[in-house]
Amino acid sequence: MSEEFTTSAHDLAEAARLRAQLEQDNSTANNRSSSSSGSYRIPTVSIDSGAYKYVLITALPPNSSTTEVFVHSKRGADYHRNVAEPLIPILKQSGYTDIQIKGGGRILRCDEDNIIKIFGYSYGFGRADHALAKDVVEKSGKFAGYAISWSNDGY
Repeated sequence: MSEEFTTSAHDLAEAARLRAQLEQDNSTANNRSSSSSGSYRIPTVSIDSGAYKYVLITALPPNSSTTEVFVHSKRGADYHRNVAEPLIPILKQSGYTDIQIKGGGRILRCDEDNIIKIFGYSYGFGRADHALAKDVVEKSGKFAGYAISWSNDGY
């Protein structure tokens, strides 16, 4: 895996715009959606097979005081914001509030060897708490039997 720095001034500006939009949304105290169906459960873990960028997002579910943590990677995402952008509207439409992008990195998921490696950082969102990401992946049960590890090494 080569270290390819895939950020640009435009990406940094878009990541900052996305964070600012979330801060503005979160500052509105009563932006909980009363029209959320509540029947659709958003998966806390979505990891595409291969080595891709990932983001760690926290959000407060409707009618709950316990924050949920989401670990999502996406094949073909040029930037970390491309992983976050599709998830954020789904969270909002489902009534989640206090949505925050806590950072990013990369996840290598190798189904042949049953391993998941969490590492690196995001230029736009900073380094995610990879230990927390590992815990979320393990607790999801989606990758039972996989050896899951994390490191702050690499990009």
